[in-house]
Amino acid sequence: MKRPQLKVREYSHHKTHRFLLDLRPFGNGRMFFKTRFAAESELRKRRATLEKHGREALALSPHEISDWLQARSKLAEHGETINDAVTFRIDHLERIKRCNVTAAKLADEVVESKRKKGKSEAYIYDLRKRLTRFCRDFGDKPIAGISVEDLDDWLSALSLSPKSVANYRVNIGVLFSYAYKRRMINENPIEFIDPPKLVDAPPEIFAVDQLRALLETAQLMEPSVLPMLAIGAFAGLRDAEIRQLDWNEIDLAHGHIEVKAAKAKSARRRIVPIQPNLLGWLRPYADMSGPVVPDNARKKLLRVREEAGLTSWPKNGLRHSFASYRLAAIHDAPRVSAELGHTNPQMLYGVYREIVRPEEAERYWKIEPVAETANVLAFDSGG
Repeated sequence: MKRPQLKVREYSHHKTHRFLLDLRPFGNGRMFFKTRFAAESELRKRRATLEKHGREALALSPHEISDWLQARSKLAEHGETINDAVTFRIDHLERIKRCNVTAAKLADEVVESKRKKGKSEAYIYDLRKRLTRFCRDFGDKPIAGISVEDLDDWLSALSLSPKSVANYRVNIGVLFSYAYKRRMINENPIEFIDPPKLVDAPPEIFAVDQLRALLETAQLMEPSVLPMLAIGAFAGLRDAEIRQLDWNEIDLAHGHIEVKAAKAKSARRRIVPIQPNLLGWLRPYADMSGPVVPDNARKKLLRVREEAGLTSWPKNGLRHSFASYRLAAIHDAPRVSAELGHTNPQMLYGVYREIVRPEEAERYWKIEPVAETANVLAFDSGG
């Protein structure tokens, strides 16, 4: 194969630029000049550059030459050149160099940003919890230096249910979406990771007799935790909403519970009606003040659960039970969805509802206290 020659040629197809330097055999295009002098001047520069590169090429080891040839061959399969690859890599390294923000520092910034935008405390709590766990492994690493492979391996290694892994994926995606919008990264790597496949399992709910035993045991053994259980079962508040609920937000006289926007997951205020049987459970606590959830609630609930003979606790069981038995009782999905704090009934059918027989729903809404707890104010709510 004849070696390409670098020389000035006359060009007769243009009125003013009649001299040509063809650089296509050397990886460039063609250059046109008005005068031979200008063309010859550029020719000398190009030859000097080629000679320099030739000397550098002669200094390459056989291993380096082999690497170069293999790289060129692999890139050619994708229609790319070595220059394309180098440009991409340099841009990546320069971005990391420019962006010294670590994942931990950015996580704090993201949480604060969401807080300023009015996201609910429940949302902020969940976001911070998941980002904190992520930052245990990546906190000191620049956000631009975390790859798709890093994230995929990390999510795959989580010893959690598919639903929990999916929640982590969403929350970490918030972090990288924030970085992308501020041009710290070229793309959100989470978008290249498929979400885990979720098994369409029915929600877990309490059987009527289980719930009755739970409430009656709490009434006798630990009356301070009875209200939180009853509100979860008969008003359907989320666990996080109950943890933040105050007695001044429960209006027994007008028959409703106010879930303030700052405490709701959806960041929307809602009014939940107090059902007749719930009123019966809460009436002895009418003069209470402060948080509904007492100190050491977890320890007290465990004691009640063991005494009531509950060997397992359905996940989100109280809220799921409310949704399932309430829908079976009134057959009004939009109304139940509004009480749950949803914007439409689709989630009610897909996540929160278990099929309940009408007779069981009737029994559920007749779960009432045997007798009102006497002298409620005398119990120790802080023990």
